[in-house]
Amino acid sequence: MRIRVLLQITGDDGAADDAMEVAAFEKRTERPEDLGLSIADGKALMTAVQQRVVNGQVASWTEQHRWCEACGARRRSKGSHPVVFLTLYGDVQIASPRLHRCPCQGAAGPATVSPLRSLLPDYVAPERLYLEARWASLVPYAAAAGLLADILPIAAGSNATTLREHVLGVAERAEAELAEERPCFIDGCPADWAKLPIPEGRIAVGLDGGYVRDWEDRKTNFEVIVGRSVPDDRDARYVGLVHGYDTKPKRRLFDVLRVCPGSCVAAA
Repeated sequence: MRIRVLLQITGDDGAADDAMEVAAFEKRTERPEDLGLSIADGKALMTAVQQRVVNGQVASWTEQHRWCEACGARRRSKGSHPVVFLTLYGDVQIASPRLHRCPCQGAAGPATVSPLRSLLPDYVAPERLYLEARWASLVPYAAAAGLLADILPIAAGSNATTLREHVLGVAERAEAELAEERPCFIDGCPADWAKLPIPEGRIAVGLDGGYVRDWEDRKTNFEVIVGRSVPDDRDARYVGLVHGYDTKPKRRLFDVLRVCPGSCVAAA
């Protein structure tokens, strides 16, 4: 049995491209594992579809942004250079065009610009960063990288070092989004808090702590505090901080607990 998978892309103008073959499989039915797509078949199919879909979207986006934002003139092209976009469904090769600076912008600034950089600053899909950070929070980096490579067509970056760099980048961005630390997040006098109405819904909060030993200096350790809040009407949220080192413990706890008006959080 021969199976062909065809892909057809319809643009925003309603024009449909010709259907193209993205994958073909020769299937036999002699053993239970022959039924359906194998892991290798699934990876090949996802990679081929992702390549065509991303290329189509990138081509459409770059064409829309080829026109000067100030005067509307079409900017001249200075060619393109290849880049790799890391996604959950394969490492996609795309062409990043370079455009000459529009004459209306004067001589100041760079002579050429790459508009794709504003869309893909790190060339890593947010969904891949999300899954890497989620799995790396549950198992070691090497194990998380191995699991991703087992079930997804990930080629570049399927190792502990690259995954760790991605997770640390996500953590740094999350850290930068924290607001300034405050002594308390409830306005007014503490004597009046008891008069506030009871918050709607119930929030179960659990906090725990432990000590992590330094990998190189076995006599040195630090305390880690972790917690979870489980509201009745929302998804659970989690928090982790290093006691004595974190500069925004109250801000971090308040963001994860999402307390209702009328309640107060005392942070360590």
